[in-house]
Amino acid sequence: MYAVIDVETTGGSPLTDRVIEIAVVVFDGEKVIDTFSTLVNPLRNIDPYVTKLTGITQEMVADQPVFEDISQRILDMTHEAIFVAHNVKFDFGMIRQEFRRLGIDFNRRQLDTVNLARKVFPGHNSYSLGNICDTLGIEITDRHRALGDTLATVKLLEMMLATSSVAKYMEIELNHGIDIDLLPPYLSKAEIEKLPEDAGVFYFKDEQGRVIYLDGVKNIRKKVITLFSAGMDTPEKKRMYELMRSIDYELSGNELTAKLMAYKETKAHLPEFNKKPKVMPYTHAIYITQDEQGFNQLKIHPTDWTTGEQVLKFTSKASANKVLSKIIKDNNLYSWFALRSKMKETGEIDDKQLKSYNTAMEKTSRRYLYKQSSFFIICEGIHPDEHAVVWIENNEYKGYGFYTPELTPGTPESLKEIIKADEDDFEVHKIIRMQLRKMKNTKIIAY
Repeated sequence: MYAVIDVETTGGSPLTDRVIEIAVVVFDGEKVIDTFSTLVNPLRNIDPYVTKLTGITQEMVADQPVFEDISQRILDMTHEAIFVAHNVKFDFGMIRQEFRRLGIDFNRRQLDTVNLARKVFPGHNSYSLGNICDTLGIEITDRHRALGDTLATVKLLEMMLATSSVAKYMEIELNHGIDIDLLPPYLSKAEIEKLPEDAGVFYFKDEQGRVIYLDGVKNIRKKVITLFSAGMDTPEKKRMYELMRSIDYELSGNELTAKLMAYKETKAHLPEFNKKPKVMPYTHAIYITQDEQGFNQLKIHPTDWTTGEQVLKFTSKASANKVLSKIIKDNNLYSWFALRSKMKETGEIDDKQLKSYNTAMEKTSRRYLYKQSSFFIICEGIHPDEHAVVWIENNEYKGYGFYTPELTPGTPESLKEIIKADEDDFEVHKIIRMQLRKMKNTKIIAY
């Protein structure tokens, strides 16, 4: 059974936009069994571009049901059916997010008629719904309205089901793009079907439920499918596949907390097929200290040194020396050192030049860790009305947590209270630095 679906929305982001119209047509492969279509009150403004494209205005949806009012109807119509849409990732993502707002984990087997049409009817210039239907002679009434597009998708699906080649392509699509023969021998397809396309940690488990491998990723399902698509290409992977019986997961809201969670879990479980984490204690650090004339100095001392400000920590004195040399060379600090020596020799300390010198020393050292020494990183949370937060204080990782902005003000004092304490070590900072480079326009609260 197929539940063919199309939605119109306030915009293009599942996280912030809402459904304004939905159509569901239940199709058994030969005939339509049930049809449902309605406008939906999104409880927010509709983008003017969307109104121009669809003709749906704010006034049209004002007195319509909200998504919660129609949610049970959608659950019933899609139950044990294959969720079909033209560009299914968008429609499924929007509907899944609407259900998440209601506290419901909506998961269905999915079929994308865009991908299927490319395989069954190869060689066309465009596979947009309008173009492929026009090419195949399928009439669309009410283009860019949910029911019109859904009925056209039903006709497209019916035409594809009538071809002799559709069976093998359908199987690949329903198996999320992987060859079923490449799956671990004792792992059911259901284990793949339940995986979300969200950030988090996935766990491969053996017959006793022990974790044998885990990873923190931006898209759980995509990463797992990528791993399986490679097949058993090494003896180690073959053994892992033979031991694997199930896959579990925990959502994180974003890739940064996924990586931090995975690192913590790896240390806790020590899975057989994960690289064993090297928990290396900090032994030395670069400190900013001042000499008797007030000049900032970058000095290496043991981590228990009590004079000056500790800005960068290392697992050995050798690595500290290596980084300090790099800081000096990359930032051409030799010219600043020459200026300092000249002022000391003449005994004429210019306040303005002293301030510039000290600023240069401080900026260059901090550049190799964080822009601020104490701050919070604000990321996407697990739920739409939630944020994740990672806490750094005095360049030390404190942990992460989740909060609802409506209930918890975004002040340093309130954010500290919701943090779940975690261990600080060298690997954690590598994870945070790497993710910060990838995360553009990330909100930072410094204090």
